[in-house]
Order: sequence, then structure tokens, then C-alpha cells
Amino acid sequence: MTDRDTDNDSDPDSDPDSDPDSDPDSDSEYEYDSEEDDIYDTDEHSLTRYTIVICELYNDKIHGKPAPINNFGVEYNYLVINRFKTLNIKCINYVCNCYLNLNLNNAIATEHNIFRNYGNIIQRHDYIKPEIAECLYLSGGECVAILKTCWIRIIQRVWKRIYRDRERICRERCSFKALKHREIYGRWPSTCLYFPSLKGMLSSLHS
Repeated sequence: MTDRDTDNDSDPDSDPDSDPDSDPDSDSEYEYDSEEDDIYDTDEHSLTRYTIVICELYNDKIHGKPAPINNFGVEYNYLVINRFKTLNIKCINYVCNCYLNLNLNNAIATEHNIFRNYGNIIQRHDYIKPEIAECLYLSGGECVAILKTCWIRIIQRVWKRIYRDRERICRERCSFKALKHREIYGRWPSTCLYFPSLKGMLSSLHS
């Protein structure tokens, strides 16, 4: 038997490529080595006023009783779980899935002293999700979040409306009637005179 035959008959387990532990697909969904670069420490201050956070409604059955010196009312707020330095989707999704599974499997945490529909809230698939928030530290040391993500959705809705109005005005200004009106009077007809802009697009929200 030649050396070549001996090599072919070697144990396949000795081949590093055949080792299942070396398969990159068998790695965990999230590499913990990068956690320090993506998540703020508890006592580390955020670099910006608004931060990407994972938060959930405060529940004393999960988070314990609030500190006696806390007069702000942490039970009415979102308690910050993690603050993220960067938009690392893989890291954020991992943290979200962990806390979603924790809430679904925690039978004692389906009731809340303030929110009556708390059980339905925590069962939503998007209950734990990344939010843009301003973080505040209460007198008891708790970090709570003032959510700002809703403003993104409001801006999206307003911009869609402005975009539709712009398309309509452009079509009207291209009509023969509008062009003739501008040639005679030096301005566009009243139906397409104003061209909406981004400046002041949220002014209607002022009380």
C-alpha cells in the first residue's frame, strides 16, 4: 500500500474542514465579542441627546419595587434595558428576541398595576423593538426613556401628503389652462399657486 492510499484512508474526523464545530453557520446568531463596541455600559453617558434603546414598560413583578426616594413615578415609564452606540441590527435583534422570549415565558408578569391591557401589550411581536429615545435618570437611579420614534412616523405621513400635493401641482402647472393663466396674469392659478415645501411642514401640529 502506497503513502497516497494511506492518506486517502485517513480518518475523516481528523480533517479540520469536516469538523462541525468549525462550520461558520453553527456559530451563534450574535458575536458577543463586539458587545463592548455596540452597547453602552450602565454608568456610561450617551454621546448624543437621543439614543437607540431597547426598553419596556416598568413592572414591579419583573424589575422589583422602586426606590423609596423616587418621587417621579417610574411605574408610569419605559425602563431602559440597553442603550446602543451604533445601529448594529444583528446585536439589536438578538437583544430584542431574548427579552421577548423572557416576557412570553414569564407567567407572573402578565399583569400590571396601572396598564390593564398589559398582558396584550407584551404579547405583541413588536413590543420589544429598537426605539429612538431621550434617556433620563430618576432620583432612584432608574434610567427611563422618553420615546421619540413616533415623530419619525409623523414626519413620514406628512411628507407623503406633501409629495402627493407636489405631484398634483406639477400636473396642473403643465396644463394649457394654467400656462395661459400665467402668461396673462403673471402668476399661477390659485389651485396650483402654492408649492409645498419641507419648511414648516409640521406647523399644523402646534396646539
